Amino acid sequence: MSMASVSDVAASDDPLLKVKADSTPNKVAGAICNVVRESGEPPKVVATGPAAINQAMKAIAIARKYMLEEDTGATDLDVSPQFEEDIRQSSRVCFVLGKARKTNPIPSETDLACKATTDPYKLAGAMAQRIRNGDKVACTTKGPVPVLIAVKAIAIANTYLADDGKQIKFTVSICDLENPEIHSDTVTSTYLHFALSAR
Repeated sequence: MSMASVSDVAASDDPLLKVKADSTPNKVAGAICNVVRESGEPPKVVATGPAAINQAMKAIAIARKYMLEEDTGATDLDVSPQFEEDIRQSSRVCFVLGKARKTNPIPSETDLACKATTDPYKLAGAMAQRIRNGDKVACTTKGPVPVLIAVKAIAIANTYLADDGKQIKFTVSICDLENPEIHSDTVTSTYLHFALSAR
């Protein structure tokens, strides 16, 4: 809904927010929270391209933080990524947000990592295998292209698990971690942490 107010979005039958490469995550997060307050349900969030998807993920992570801070019921947001075209070529994704029970996943050394050179199909296979084994599954990454690859991998893993009758959703949070590429005990970098769950 271009140029619509948050109230207009909240009042629509299918609330939708579009995130661009230059969108401010804090503003988008505020809009997500306002839609939840006014309509009772979270909006869908659409983004096209690595930079916009990266901003959308930051915004959803910030919205989770806002909601958990202000909501005595501790409502959390989980996410289901839906690519609108062929996932191999596409970078247009609709993030379907849902209300979830509060989770507080913490990054660990067993988390999967994702870089700009990571094969999303191999990462998806690792995610699906861990879910089949009943293991905790999380992925930590930073930067627009790695974030896009991580999101693609989650969507692909969903297709791998379709025959198992499982659907993956994730929560996303922002965390500061030591960057292995910067050899310093005092320097940390900001990462996005994707915690997966299957239902």
